[in-house]
Amino acid sequence: MSPRQKQTVIVSAARTPIGKHGGYYNFVPAEDLAVLAMHEAIVRSGISLSEIKIDQVVAGMIYIDSQNQHIYLPRNVSARVAQKFNDKDNLNVAPGKTTLRICGTGFQVLADSYDQIMSGDTGAKCVIAFATENMSRTNLIHQGRRKRDSVWDFEEAGLKDYLLEGFNHNLFKTMMPKTAELYGAQTGITRKQCDEFSYLSHIRAMEAQSKQWNRFAAGSGNDYLKGIFTVDTVDQSGNSISVWRDEGTKYDISLEELANLRPLVKADGLVTPGTASQISDGAASAVLMDRDFADQHKIPYLAVLKGYQFSTVPPEIMGQGPVPAIKDLLGKLNMKLKDVDLVEINEAFAAQYLGVEKELGLNRELTNVNGGAIAMGHNIAATGLRITTDLIYELKRRGMKTGIASACIGGGQGGAVCVEIV
Repeated sequence: MSPRQKQTVIVSAARTPIGKHGGYYNFVPAEDLAVLAMHEAIVRSGISLSEIKIDQVVAGMIYIDSQNQHIYLPRNVSARVAQKFNDKDNLNVAPGKTTLRICGTGFQVLADSYDQIMSGDTGAKCVIAFATENMSRTNLIHQGRRKRDSVWDFEEAGLKDYLLEGFNHNLFKTMMPKTAELYGAQTGITRKQCDEFSYLSHIRAMEAQSKQWNRFAAGSGNDYLKGIFTVDTVDQSGNSISVWRDEGTKYDISLEELANLRPLVKADGLVTPGTASQISDGAASAVLMDRDFADQHKIPYLAVLKGYQFSTVPPEIMGQGPVPAIKDLLGKLNMKLKDVDLVEINEAFAAQYLGVEKELGLNRELTNVNGGAIAMGHNIAATGLRITTDLIYELKRRGMKTGIASACIGGGQGGAVCVEIV
């Protein structure tokens, strides 16, 4: 028998419930969310930190600022999680890096982990990846430059919204909602279709959450949204609460309400507050290993990470990004779309999703089956890892094998990863 080719496996994956703007995590820093997610991923992996060396920690976050020491994010999170396990000699000393690819950051942490493990005989054996974002806590940024004659003094300047700055792409004179408008128009998408799809996203999320609640409350044994773990936090009044579901899903949504919302870009436009992803907060984490190493140590795993792909499109229609990313990834893996059992496409905007669905010929019954970012939220850096986590657990729940997760990426890119249940 010929030796098996080197492979990367996802040993464990976990994500927080997603909080809406000003909601669950209004008082919880992104670093704290990352600590929760990484701790849960390690617990789920079953590994002993005293026995398994962590070769690298890969962090992902977009809205990094020095005020909250985010420049030290991977080292801070590692050290804090190590304290929880009373580990002084392994995770605590693992080197860490922060990576960023805008809306594809959650995929990039997987890609970086994959590359380190796959890099020949000297490759890493175990890498922990996490991605986190708290968009509710993004700052106003002072734009004053330091004075030439004093490093500690600043020129007078105004303030800029750190969050809004990322929604605009000044070089190409566009902004994220505008790119969805243009792409939706090019692919023949209508406002009615956008409203109907947004409604479906909420309905699917509600249905999954009702079954998820049975798992938490009644111990029914079903596996709906099993990637989510419960987070203890405080509400706006300071009361302790345990959160278990994505907060943004609207249980009183109606097609009439969606149809009456005013477009954001132009009077007859496709993008409204109801057909766009929600600003939100949350984190996700995964433990990845060389497959032979995992087998040698008798460590079970969830899935093989078969590969990843990042591709480009014109920035003005950045929502098209998943189309070339998925096509290129399938080509790289010598696969066809018919070989894929489930697909997750980030719902940045309904118009964007529908354009991708139309171009690729996706089966909606097998895509975003438990809702998407329109209903749940787009905690921007963490989204790629969040939807990959959800995809893996849904494949396992259905007894299916292969899945692809993908997202459009600001600036005119698309990212995709392929996982295979073992």
